[in-house]
Amino acid sequence: MKNILFTLILATAFCNAQTALYNKIEKEGKFTEYQTKSGNIVKIGDTLNIGYPRAGNQYSFISQANIPAGTVIANTKVIVSTIKTIGNKKRGFKTYILFKEYGAYPVYIEYESALETGEIKNPFE
Repeated sequence: MKNILFTLILATAFCNAQTALYNKIEKEGKFTEYQTKSGNIVKIGDTLNIGYPRAGNQYSFISQANIPAGTVIANTKVIVSTIKTIGNKKRGFKTYILFKEYGAYPVYIEYESALETGEIKNPFE
């Protein structure tokens, strides 16, 4: 009986999706999905369309190895590989969408800012 109860507890813990909610993040971590400012859900495995850089020849809210991404990724489709929150309680937390299609390092998208500036196209329109 104890084994069945233990198995049910473990199954319940692993079945729940870990969702990062816009403006309600209280710690750093990795998540399986992100509820955006507009209430839409972005999940690992979803496709995003990269737009054009806001600042001419480099992106303001898309970076790779802490360097703004260049125009080589402009107007491409990418697959979300990781959803990560970074920050602290004093400065607040931001959610980043990562993909791995370009080079050895993952590319970080500061989702909400990139969406507002057109650096990524709205996947829900």
